[in-house]
Amino acid sequence: MPSGLNKLEKTGFLGLSHLGVISSVGWASFGRPVVGIDPDEAVVGPLNESEPPVHEPGLPELFERHRGRMTFGTDFALLRDCPLVFITRDIPTDADNAGDLSAVSDLVDRAVPHLRPGVVLVLMSQVQPGFTRALGERIRAARPELAFTLYYWVETLIIGNALERFLRPERLILGCPDAGAPIASILEAGLKDFEAPIFSMSYESAELAKTAVNLFLYSSVCSANQLSEICESIGADWSEIVPALRTDRRIGPAAYLRPSLGVAGGNLERDLSTLRQVSRNKDLDSGLLDSLVSYNEKRYEWILKKLRRHVFDEVARPVIGVWGLAYKKDTQSTKNAFSMRLLRDLHGRAEFRVYDPRVKTLPAGADAEAAEDRDGVLDGADALLVMTDWDEFARTDARTLVERMRRAVVIDCTGVLEDVCLGREGVCYVSMGRGVWPGDVDRTGR
Repeated sequence: MPSGLNKLEKTGFLGLSHLGVISSVGWASFGRPVVGIDPDEAVVGPLNESEPPVHEPGLPELFERHRGRMTFGTDFALLRDCPLVFITRDIPTDADNAGDLSAVSDLVDRAVPHLRPGVVLVLMSQVQPGFTRALGERIRAARPELAFTLYYWVETLIIGNALERFLRPERLILGCPDAGAPIASILEAGLKDFEAPIFSMSYESAELAKTAVNLFLYSSVCSANQLSEICESIGADWSEIVPALRTDRRIGPAAYLRPSLGVAGGNLERDLSTLRQVSRNKDLDSGLLDSLVSYNEKRYEWILKKLRRHVFDEVARPVIGVWGLAYKKDTQSTKNAFSMRLLRDLHGRAEFRVYDPRVKTLPAGADAEAAEDRDGVLDGADALLVMTDWDEFARTDARTLVERMRRAVVIDCTGVLEDVCLGREGVCYVSMGRGVWPGDVDRTGR
């Protein structure tokens, strides 16, 4: 086993999806040579042209600074030079949000013949409990003579803030073949660069820790949405309540308290799907998990109700502007995005004009016109839907909305326009978690 991580030795990264790109660039920024392997030339090609295929704040600049110590290719034989190899393939999900782990298994199968004796493998992909131990057995069965050590590193990256979270994690969670044994020195030397506490535990505990984190986040989103609905029904204001919750140490300043249309993007949904499946396989009661998923699915109805009340009941076939297609800001991903679902569900009922600063190509079948800029969707519009909280949206002004829209009705699913629109004359501003008492005026003058 290598005694330590020499900064002249190469570290391999197997799988160059979002996780692989972020972690390999981040690792290289600590001064370590990196070899990135992916069988897809469409992924490797842009990296060799110094064009990262994923969008994250700060990534292009960091990649440019450390590009000289990074090598990318499709040849798995390049891993022979790597005493430390990270497995970093993101797990694709199906329509039911179940993860397809074959994407990782296939990559590892192709890499095994090229691994050097004594290699330290670190699985970072988001896997189900039991997968890491089974992967170790799979490698041993394929190549019995290979000496290796396998770890599971729990990644807690957030799309849109992934690079920052990789470089400055709150803590590192490491699943080990023997939780009581020292961490392999070649890996421990690299982990010290992060200057974060390390929690070592069994494979199974680490795998469940990942899903436990996401269960609490998922629960927080659902709780905030449920409470915001109650606020709307009784005339309370959720924005007044949030600061009191954030100062409670048991909840905290970074809690997921902002109302939304629900969990989207696929990652949290995948882990809820995993926990439900594990519970059923072990004959455990999954009632709490089932209720969270059920409530999250129904939350989308909020926007349909607001559209019906403020738009469709007033205009037969309205022109609706949409700001934001990505499921969250600082990403170009539209996977499970509510914007895409809305365009499908309201096909033929309205004329949609859409704008997103990162999503420039509409999916096939989307019944909408893409605008070149933010204000291009406003002219003659009967309503504006804000689906993603991009920072540039907050830099508009109420006068622009009133002057360019036919009806200055703003349905804000993110709260990004609250300071711009709330209380402004001529704007009907609809947001989450804010009740309307009988007698309150409709600021459009109707």
